[in-house]
Amino acid sequence: MTLPEFESAIFAQTPTSSDHYDSEYFTGEWRAEGNNYNLETRRAIEASNPQLIRDVFRPTKALDLGCGPGALMHLLWELGVDVEGIDFAESSRQLATPEVRDRILIGNTYEHLKPANAFDLVISREVLEHLTVFQVKKTVENMVRMTSRFVYCTTRFHPEPHSLIDFTTQFDVDPTHITLLNKDFLRLMFVIEGCRSRPDLEARMDWGNKGRVLVMEKVPVSLGG
Repeated sequence: MTLPEFESAIFAQTPTSSDHYDSEYFTGEWRAEGNNYNLETRRAIEASNPQLIRDVFRPTKALDLGCGPGALMHLLWELGVDVEGIDFAESSRQLATPEVRDRILIGNTYEHLKPANAFDLVISREVLEHLTVFQVKKTVENMVRMTSRFVYCTTRFHPEPHSLIDFTTQFDVDPTHITLLNKDFLRLMFVIEGCRSRPDLEARMDWGNKGRVLVMEKVPVSLGG
């Protein structure tokens, strides 16, 4: 993708409206192999991942940004993790379990709904592919703003990028997968916001060997000359 093509593509993107993410989206039969967001379905899919999150990051306070109906939140809550969530779909709270429903705030991933450095772990899993490139940029800024230490992010990346700015779509899997970025481009966004890569932790979190994990650690940034 050339720079003019990149510019044209990002200006042509249309955000997905929140009402698309209704109960049919999260729990409907259209999902391949029954991969829905019911708690017990997610429990089986997550397997040991919630325990791994707790063991690797040892969070005092965690935020699940783009939490959907809060299944991961519930599984972390069962393990004693103090976790909150943000999602822009009203159905997220409606479908969430009573244990975490009141911990979910409705809003966009890039809104300043929580104080800076309020969490030592910000989680964003399978969210960024649903956003426009402009929304991804603002969401990365917001994740770094809200964390005091770690960002654990998973998303679907461009399978065969030819340049740093290549991105594509994945409508065949989900019509709301509008942005599959070059992995290095997303990592660069976090670095510019003041994070460094943690490949050691990425290796531990990428237990499925899918190559879709980023773990970034926030570091103090001096702007002095």
